[in-house]
Order: sequence, then structure tokens, then C-alpha cells
Amino acid sequence: MDEFLQKLREKAVYFKLESKPKYGGGVGIDDVIGVLKSLSESYQSFVDIEYNKINTQQDRKKLTQIKKGLVEENNLIIVDLSFSSFGSAVSPNVITNTHTIPSIKNQPKWKKETFEKYKSIVLKSDFNDQNYLKDISKQFTPVDRQRIFGPIIDGIINNQKANTSFSFGEKGKLKQLPKPKKESYSILVPTPQPVQIDQEIRTSLAMVEIKGKTAKPKVLELFDEVKNPIYSFNLISFGNNNYTLRFPIYCELIHEDKTYSMENKEFGIYASGKNIEEAQKNFFEEFDYVFTRYNSLPDDQLTDDVLAIKKLLNFVVK
Repeated sequence: MDEFLQKLREKAVYFKLESKPKYGGGVGIDDVIGVLKSLSESYQSFVDIEYNKINTQQDRKKLTQIKKGLVEENNLIIVDLSFSSFGSAVSPNVITNTHTIPSIKNQPKWKKETFEKYKSIVLKSDFNDQNYLKDISKQFTPVDRQRIFGPIIDGIINNQKANTSFSFGEKGKLKQLPKPKKESYSILVPTPQPVQIDQEIRTSLAMVEIKGKTAKPKVLELFDEVKNPIYSFNLISFGNNNYTLRFPIYCELIHEDKTYSMENKEFGIYASGKNIEEAQKNFFEEFDYVFTRYNSLPDDQLTDDVLAIKKLLNFVVK
């Protein structure tokens, strides 16, 4: 066990909390938990985003199981502790694996490379460097940036009671993360904005139904292998509940066999039906359920991912 932990310590992220003078020198338990939670939430989001780049699984249920295994494989574990102030070292298990994750041939190698990439991009960078900010804007969508950098900046850098310093490896020099300026913060943790969908002209084949000599053709099937169409909604209604949105949300329409599905990845909403109308109705019902359910529970009963979705939902809905 010592040999296993020692290997992980060599590349671990070390951090140390020190209470600010006006709080008497003691580090609060909540501050320690907050740092661990923020770091874990940010890293798990980064792992999810990196995996989405190589994932080929479209089946929602199968993908949910894959993502569950991915989370377990990439959990940060405490590999060292110091009580001189509060010091700790965390690392994912980059040596072994217990889950088979599709599209990843060598999981320990992928986990190690992803962890190194995360440290380089998030924990070793200057948040106020203009070239860095431009590069980050190209690499990650606004929602992805919010998921990755929000927990680090809001939960760690802006902690009013304690300062947190980071180092890398056992002999690394502790250093605080740079506090982003207002304009830098707006790039790293952007306010959600509507997604612009590029319009394009495409030629497609269609199966149509014509009833009568003067009737307009009714499209039964559209054969188009270019891309799945995107639907946008400014108003969502289900039962007696009407949701007016600050800006439209978008979902992808997927047609497989005899099933139509609508999916919005930002909110994790997926619904299907035997036709487009039924899929949309079920999408609205699922949106209503998610919004009502998440807002019926206190934040401390929600996982980090669900809490992030809850906050984004409450921002989007007027």
C-alpha cells in the first residue's frame, strides 16, 4: 500500500490551507471540505469534457453507465496528509483500473495524461494572461469553462476565510493561484449565452405522402446524413407550468430506426417518441420534471453535477 501511494504522490496535487489573520489562525473544517469538493468538481468536469471528445456511444442508458464508471475511475483520492496547517495531496488512481471504458484503450495512461493536462491548464496557469485566455476560449465552450473554472475560482480563490496554496509533487514549491481580474473572470466563468446556430442550405432526399391531386406533400421521412437538426425553444409548457426562458435552449433531434429523440446535453435532458411531436412533448415533460425536482431539494442533498444544472436552470428560467 505504501509503495502504491508513493507512486501517486510523485505526481499528486499538493495544497495547503492557511487561515486569514482575522479568523484566528485556525482552518475551518468547512473550508477544507470546500477546497476538496471544489477541486473534485472541477476535475470531474474536465474528465467528462475530455471523454466527450472521443466518446462514440449514442445510447443514453449505456452512456449513463459508462459515465458512472468514468467518475469512479477518476475520483481524486487523498494520498498524503499534513496537520501543520492543513495540507493534503490528491491524485486519481493512474496505476490501475476496475472499469472498462469504451474508446479508451489504455486507461491508466489516459487518466495520467488527463490529470497532467488538467494541472497544466487549470492549476499551473496565469488566469490573467491574454494569450492563455484566448487559447482557453478556443478550447472550451462557455458552459465547459463554467464547469471547470467556476469551482476553482468561486470555491477556492475567492474563499474569504482561508488562503490555499498549490504545489505539484512532494518537493514542489507552494504557490497561490492568481486571482482573475473582472474581465478575466468573465471569460473563465462566463454568463451563459444563447448558442448561435449556423444556417446552411442542404440538399436532401425525402419520403412524402400526397393525398389528393391538390394536397400539399407531407414529409414522412427526411434522409440526410450531414448532421442532426437542432431545435430551439424560448418557451416550454407542460401541464399548468409555463417556463419563459431568458434565451433559447437548444436540443439535437436524433432519428434512429422508428424512434425520434431530443437531447440537451447541458441540462442532461433526454426524451424520445414515435414522432417529432411526441418527442418534443416528452422533452417538455422531462424539463418540467427536472426543474421541479431539483428545486424541491436543498443544495446539500444534490451531487455537484446536479447542483450545477440546478443553478443553470434557475438562471435560464425567468
